[in-house]
Amino acid sequence: MKLYWMELRRSPLRWWFPLFVALDLAALFGRSRWWIGDWPQTSVQTQIPAFYFAPLLAAGAAWAAGRTSRNNLDAQLGVAARPAWRIELTQLFATLTYGVAAYGVGVVAAAVVSAPTAGPGFLWPSYVLLGVALVVAFASAGHLVGHWSRSQFVGPVICGLGSFVVIGWAGAPKALGLFVLSGDPFKQVALPALIARCLLAVLLVAAAGFVRRSLLPAHRAWNGTASRVGAVTICVSLCVAVVGLLATAPVQVERSAPRQPLCTTGSPAVCLWPDDRKYLPQAQGMTERLRQLPSGMFSVPPVFYERGVRGPQHAFEDFYILEGSMWDASETVAGSILHASRPQGCPLPLGDKITPQFVLATGELNMWLAMRIYGGGRPADMHGGPPGVDMDAIARVITQPEGEQLAWVTQRTETIHHAYCG
Repeated sequence: MKLYWMELRRSPLRWWFPLFVALDLAALFGRSRWWIGDWPQTSVQTQIPAFYFAPLLAAGAAWAAGRTSRNNLDAQLGVAARPAWRIELTQLFATLTYGVAAYGVGVVAAAVVSAPTAGPGFLWPSYVLLGVALVVAFASAGHLVGHWSRSQFVGPVICGLGSFVVIGWAGAPKALGLFVLSGDPFKQVALPALIARCLLAVLLVAAAGFVRRSLLPAHRAWNGTASRVGAVTICVSLCVAVVGLLATAPVQVERSAPRQPLCTTGSPAVCLWPDDRKYLPQAQGMTERLRQLPSGMFSVPPVFYERGVRGPQHAFEDFYILEGSMWDASETVAGSILHASRPQGCPLPLGDKITPQFVLATGELNMWLAMRIYGGGRPADMHGGPPGVDMDAIARVITQPEGEQLAWVTQRTETIHHAYCG
């Protein structure tokens, strides 16, 4: 323990620590803040900064580990009274302390800002551990690589850039799944996937502590057949762990439906995951606006569900909340209403009946309903729309008197009905 505290005081990363914290907080709060007040999304946000500062920590670990080679101390450490692996791991743990501590500052900050509005619950440990595994794995890899470079800059640069490329290219959720980008309440981290990523981090720690020292003849404490067998064993285990990452993909799986969803009052109702309770006032507003739709013109289902609330089998029918906005939810609800309002007893339009006029009328009516349900025009940060639909023109329509809107809706409805029933 005394040696560990000495390494903490001597580690060059003590000067990097404020930079790690600043980068963590900048990545956490500088991108967006819609996740505040939602525990699953907050949990995911805590591990996203690791994507940015894990490469920097890997570079710092390589620079710190290279001190031994740059100062020509390998031979002295080989004949030291303490085992070489203990000295190695002590230095690595000092590095990991600064990295994990900086990561922990972001975790605490995210929890503090979300607690007042998120309600019951707390951070999901699985997402937090996913970020810890990423930080530990790349810091350990940087420590391991740093010993082979006597240069003060080449090793850290290679580790930093290499780590960034690996995380960005191979670490994406649909590849190795070293991190995730969204904490939708209908998803959770698969336990086998989390175990595989933590195991990889542990094996990299072992490799950083044992492999390099065991292969240096100057280190008599680890020189010989046993040490080489140990090194080979760790390397093989690392390969198996990487295969395990691929075998346990995807990292996120469907979550079981909640026993008691959170629903708005009145009819029609909008039901959410309890984790998304911060959106209940907005959902209640959607409910009120649904009641104000022109009576007799649309068939409105009695209940609308957030994705996963009634099970994954309805995933493509139910709405989801994208980055804190109810716009996508409004679009999905509008589509459900149009589907329920289609003419009964008439076949679906096929072939020549799918005219450009029918496609345009369907898209315009869907967007008109979405904007009415949403309570205004499309948000400025939301782009796109049905092909050929002038979203600005639709936004102007919903500001017109109700009578003019009904006439506009009737024209589109007649075009759609003609395509169905002729």
